[in-house]
Amino acid sequence: MNDPILLPVDYLGETHEFPVTIVPLGYAYRLHVDLDGRILIFEKDDQGKYRVIDHSGDHSKIDKGLVAAIVSTLEAL
Repeated sequence: MNDPILLPVDYLGETHEFPVTIVPLGYAYRLHVDLDGRILIFEKDDQGKYRVIDHSGDHSKIDKGLVAAIVSTLEAL
């Protein structure tokens, strides 16, 4: 499944849509979320909680509230 799907995320009173690509990884999967060209990788840890990995090399700050809203949306699916 390489075609991105749009993930609607409510944040600060607005709905944002982010393209998400599901990447199989053994028996698990990773979600590659495109935040304006910056790919963040969401995967579940051993406790079933999402962790976020940023391999983009972009050292600018990420809005932690937006990342938390994305995690909350993913957990609700």
